[in-house]
Amino acid sequence: REPVRERVAYLLDRLTMLHETRSALIETLHERTAGSIENAERIVGMTGLNVDKVVADVEETESLGKGGPFIAVLPDSVAGDGFAGKVVGLDGKLARLGMLQSALRAIPLVAPVDAFRIGSGFGKRKDPISGKLAIHDGIDFSAPTNTPIYASAPGTVVFANWNGRYGRMVEIDHGFGIRSRYAHLRKILVKKGQRIGHREKIALLGTSGRSTGPHLHYEILYGKIAMDPMRFIKAGKYVFKE
Repeated sequence: REPVRERVAYLLDRLTMLHETRSALIETLHERTAGSIENAERIVGMTGLNVDKVVADVEETESLGKGGPFIAVLPDSVAGDGFAGKVVGLDGKLARLGMLQSALRAIPLVAPVDAFRIGSGFGKRKDPISGKLAIHDGIDFSAPTNTPIYASAPGTVVFANWNGRYGRMVEIDHGFGIRSRYAHLRKILVKKGQRIGHREKIALLGTSGRSTGPHLHYEILYGKIAMDPMRFIKAGKYVFKE
C-alpha cells in the first residue's frame, strides 16, 4: 500500500505542476496576443479606417463553412474561472488578431512612387486649371516622366484603361472594400483581371487626361469613401519602423 500511496502522491504532484504550467502558458499567450491586437488596431486606426468595421468586413469575406455535433459548454461560472474559460477567451483573441493581420496585408501602406514631391494634398485646394476652390480626392506625386509606379498593396486589377479626366488609369481592388487608383499615367503595364503583388510595377508616370504636367494622382477608396492616402503612408512608416 505504501508504494501505491507514494505513486499516487507523485502523480498528483505532476498533474498539479502540469496544470500550473499549462495555465501560465495560456496566460502568457493572452498577454502577447492582447499586445499584438492593440498594435494592429493602432496601425489600422492611424489610416482613418474604422477598426471594427474593417474587422467585420474581413470576417464576412473570410467566413468558412462550419459544423459538427452540439456539445454544451460549461456554465459561465465554471468556464469563466477555469482553464476552459481561459482557452475560450484566447481563441477569441487569436481570431480577432488573425482578421486584423488579414486586413493589414490588404491595406496600402506604402507610397506608389519611390522618389517624389507632393504637388497637391488631400482635401480642399485651388484647382490648378480653373483656379477655383475644389475637392481633391487624392494626392499628386510629382516626379519625372517614366518614373516607375508600384502597387501599394497586393490585389486584383479591376480597371486598366483610359478614364476621362483621369487619363490613363489603373484601379486595384485589395479586398475588404479597399481600392487604390493610379491616374494620369503615361503607360499602363497591367491588364484588367491580373493579380498584382505588393510593390509590383504597374505603370509609368506621365501626364494624361486633365493634367498640367507629369505626376501621379493617387487615391485610396474604402467603399465609395475617398480616404487621405498620406495617413496610410504614415501608418506604413510606423509599421516598417517597428
